[in-house]
Amino acid sequence: MIGFGRPRAAARFRFVLILSSVALVATSLSGCRNRKEEARQKAELTKSIDQFRAHVGEMQKQAAELRPRLDKLPEDLPGIDPVRDDLHALEEGLGVEDGRAKWLAGKLDQAFASGNKEEIEKVKSDIPQGDLGLEPVLVRVAHNLSKVERLAAQRHFFEALDAQRAAKDAAEAAAKKEKPSKAGSKAR
Repeated sequence: MIGFGRPRAAARFRFVLILSSVALVATSLSGCRNRKEEARQKAELTKSIDQFRAHVGEMQKQAAELRPRLDKLPEDLPGIDPVRDDLHALEEGLGVEDGRAKWLAGKLDQAFASGNKEEIEKVKSDIPQGDLGLEPVLVRVAHNLSKVERLAAQRHFFEALDAQRAAKDAAEAAAKKEKPSKAGSKAR
């Protein structure tokens, strides 16, 4: 009986060994699938963050072009204060969004390094989709800045015109003063 038990035990051992091997292979294959899925998901989320960062960067570039135009204008120009305030708010909002993009990129790397699916989903839900709400502010600032620039150009035109008239009046006054003195010197 002992002789019969050994082949059965050996067969059972081989069977358990085969089952263990199959389970190990299945587990490692599912791990590969998960890694591939994680890599795909990370690439997708990284692309979303990069698009968000590019969008914020483009808006920062447009806002940066407005700053020198505003700085050229006189401080006492009517209507300039709301434009300046809106531009400051826009620049601040874009700075916050740029910081958020950098923060999200770091959080994404941490989430995938930890493998925590809840953290990955949290980062995914935190990535802004679509309009940031700053585009209308950018358009409003650009539009109002154009109005204020036209007002400044009109002011400059009329100041130049007034300066020409003042110079002409001064020249005429100087000419009138010279004429009587020349006439008086000829009479003597």
